Amino acid sequence: MEQAWLTHLLPEELPSPIDRLYFGAEFCCWRMPGIDSIRRAADLCRRLGIGLTLVTPVFYESWLPQAAALLEELPDILAENDELLFSDLGMAELARQRCPGLTLVCGRALSGQKRGPRVLGLDLTPVQIDYFRRGTWYSGPSRELLRELGVGRVELDNLLQGIAPLPAGLAGTLHLPYAMVTSSRNCPFREPRHGKPCRPVCGEVFTLKSAETPVLLYQGGNTQFLHNDRLPPEVERLGIDRIVRHLHLPA
Repeated sequence: MEQAWLTHLLPEELPSPIDRLYFGAEFCCWRMPGIDSIRRAADLCRRLGIGLTLVTPVFYESWLPQAAALLEELPDILAENDELLFSDLGMAELARQRCPGLTLVCGRALSGQKRGPRVLGLDLTPVQIDYFRRGTWYSGPSRELLRELGVGRVELDNLLQGIAPLPAGLAGTLHLPYAMVTSSRNCPFREPRHGKPCRPVCGEVFTLKSAETPVLLYQGGNTQFLHNDRLPPEVERLGIDRIVRHLHLPA
């Protein structure tokens, strides 16, 4: 089982064991590290002899020039064992056009999983439980889209209700301990900026409680998460061969 760590803030030291560093932002394009930070992350990975997965976010159309500029630099930064994770199909298409040799990974923002903690309170039949353990990439047409994009790896959240085994031909990555619940462009810390970067840095992480579920939610920037650090039983049987642990609440 490959072990990786995710961060958008380049640390001086990385936990051990580590086979791969996930560096970047998944949910907010304004928190994406700059080129200099990405180069330092790549240099760190070279020194440690590990792979780099550059994580790119869901983005506004106004962030398209930055995405294009990033892709111009990547052939000189990423090595053979490195990957580009996309959280937006626009980035996948750009990468396919401009950097056709990159190894692409489909981020969990696109997984279509049923993430809400209220699922646990539903009275479900076995067929319904199986449905709530699946996501977008379990259907034939969706897998065909991945094949067209040349994608063989998908990122998954660690659902409270469990995860269905991935279809043959797909490799899975499981994220711990913060599972995405929902994300929005309406960030509570953001003033209307018409597609421009935020003036202040993101506010403090805060928690949310609801009478509908005992599960605590964590709000970080524009995204809500729940905490689940329990690995599913027989995780390899699900088609998962990589675990990504978070150094802090993901961006």
